[in-house]
Amino acid sequence: MRIRIGTCGNKVGLKKYVELFDTLEINATFYNFPSERTLTNWEKTFKERKDFALAFKAFQGLTHPFSSPTWHRAKIRPEERENLRDQVGCLRLNPVTETFLKRTLEMARRLSACFLLFQLPRNCEKKKESFTDFFSRLRDLSGDVPGLRFGLEIRWEDPGLLERLYRHFEVVPVFDPLLFPAYLKRFRDLPFLYLRLHGELKGGRLNYNKNYSDEELQGLAELVSRLGAHEVFVLFNNVYMHENALRFKELLNS
Repeated sequence: MRIRIGTCGNKVGLKKYVELFDTLEINATFYNFPSERTLTNWEKTFKERKDFALAFKAFQGLTHPFSSPTWHRAKIRPEERENLRDQVGCLRLNPVTETFLKRTLEMARRLSACFLLFQLPRNCEKKKESFTDFFSRLRDLSGDVPGLRFGLEIRWEDPGLLERLYRHFEVVPVFDPLLFPAYLKRFRDLPFLYLRLHGELKGGRLNYNKNYSDEELQGLAELVSRLGAHEVFVLFNNVYMHENALRFKELLNS
């Protein structure tokens, strides 16, 4: 089994980060598409690091309705906001989102990305019957991006949905193995797994201000070692993600 360790976003300079870890999930792409200057810098940095596995989070225009507070961080002109209001989110397909999707795949091609994450908020559950159309179209468009896998993380519990999308389109189920052990039991023998560690649940909400203890990281290591996958990505997405990822890496190497 190959275990890759990294973080969702990075808290140190990019050149320093690629010296420490062998994978990264870029989260900035969720809020806005990067400028050409930023994209060129990413291209150069990641090409210099051999055997680095790059993932990134899909733009919120594909996943989050305009009512989501995350749109406050989008760099969009006021006149554009009105045009987007009823067009975006929940993997809907229309000329606007198709443009986003093609732009996303072009970015994946330029960066030689290996994984593209789609994260859906809870209010997309009622739209789930249309997800098959989206992933069917995604499969058609992604043929010129070799080695790119897709993953879906949903903010409601529906293992049946994740199982169907994997069976029909090889969409990788993405989840926190400590918060959703039922998912882990169901998908533990898939050949590839992408795990995101968010922290803990408090009052039904995610609390990212979590610093995993040595015992918890040891438990995670034992859990991962028992998986049937050939390759596992372990990405920390909590406040202490950098420190926790380093400690987890040291633990596995000890």
